[in-house]
Amino acid sequence: MTRTTALGSRQAALYAAEAEAIDGLGVRWSRGADVQAYVDGLLESAWFFERWPHFLCCTVERRGSGARWSTCHALDDSGPGGSATEGVLLLASLTQPVVLHELAHLLVPPGAGHGPAYAETLLTLVRHEMGFPAFAALYAALRRHEGFGEIREGVPPVPDTMARAN
Repeated sequence: MTRTTALGSRQAALYAAEAEAIDGLGVRWSRGADVQAYVDGLLESAWFFERWPHFLCCTVERRGSGARWSTCHALDDSGPGGSATEGVLLLASLTQPVVLHELAHLLVPPGAGHGPAYAETLLTLVRHEMGFPAFAALYAALRRHEGFGEIREGVPPVPDTMARAN
């Protein structure tokens, strides 16, 4: 049995959309320390804080040399809806699409899986970090796959603090 056949249909569809749209794009790092510096810079940015102020810390670790898949682990559930405030990315591949994929898991509440809320969070990260062409390609690829017809166009919601200021 291949990994794809062991997945749920929505997860398989999301992976397929990523493969169609953003595999091979973005930054590729050779050292885990460089990925950690990238993630630290992203988490410290005003843009990130406006969207996910609860998420404070993320550690990047390289999986063993035989690992084929990346994953992540929330270290707590103290954020809104039980989402993490800290997490660990365990990476088999040091590429920007993989880093953003795993980080998106830590930003949504538990149980979101690879569903619409997760897809919208991933689209938001891709748009900001990889640019509009990567975002547009991923959005179009997701919309071609069953289970993602209800996703929004990846326009992140306006944070409450900004809405009050306007």
